[in-house]
Amino acid sequence: MNYRQFEVFVAVIECGSVTAAAEKLDLSQPAVSKSLKILENELGVQLFLRGIKGLQATDEGRALYLEASRMTDGYAHLEAFARNLQQMEHARLEISCIPALSISWLPQATAKFMRNYPDATLAFRSRSSPETVQLVARGELDLGISQARSEDANLEKTKLFDLNAVCILPKGHPLAAKREIDFSDLDECRIITLSAPDELQRNFEAMMLMRGYGFSSKIEISLGAMMCKVVEAGAGIGLLDEESARLHDPRKSRVLRFSTPISTPVYLLRNVHKPKTLMANLLSEHIISMANSYPAG
Repeated sequence: MNYRQFEVFVAVIECGSVTAAAEKLDLSQPAVSKSLKILENELGVQLFLRGIKGLQATDEGRALYLEASRMTDGYAHLEAFARNLQQMEHARLEISCIPALSISWLPQATAKFMRNYPDATLAFRSRSSPETVQLVARGELDLGISQARSEDANLEKTKLFDLNAVCILPKGHPLAAKREIDFSDLDECRIITLSAPDELQRNFEAMMLMRGYGFSSKIEISLGAMMCKVVEAGAGIGLLDEESARLHDPRKSRVLRFSTPISTPVYLLRNVHKPKTLMANLLSEHIISMANSYPAG
């Protein structure tokens, strides 16, 4: 006995005839009749009475139908569930992204993705680059978006784009009238800096030192939103990334690029040992596609 035999049996009961069951199952009438005969022989009971009015289920046939219909209904539900999996209705991805890209770029990319896959489930966390790298390397995340240039063998890295540093100044500051900032402009200035692990911060310090310039920093901030507010309150000049700078209030501050660009690459990270699900592949491809048009997207 197999599932197909019970499926044919249930169809004959529900359709009332071999002809109708054959049409429903897209089978020939002889194939349906043969399947019923084999099932009766294997069970050793008569399931139908065959007369001038067609097939009539016996008591044994009706009893079997109650159980067989439960099985076929369950299988139909399983098929629907499997199709939903293909459509990613039950898929869930864990993603970590650096705070800078969690402000504007990633939300926009996510919104476009969800329009195509509205039943997908995405869980986002905003974490520092080192923490994101560690979690992806340990297989605890499906995707990571990070600045860190880690060479961990467990990571598969795809460069997305370069993230640039900018300077944010309070309105009325003498340097705010310039078109762009030169390193010499910041010599011996008090700079509100990004957190120590930030690659842009490290690059800025290195470029200042290479040119023989110094600066002081008494405020270190990891969140771009707070950086903008602290600068706008008049605490000093801020160094931050161009994405976080989107949060500044143009009535209270001005954002300037550096005459010599300071940038750091941003990567999409995946664990080489973690199974690559259909949804993870589709989201990865979407993120890479969005990155190709950065910063316009």
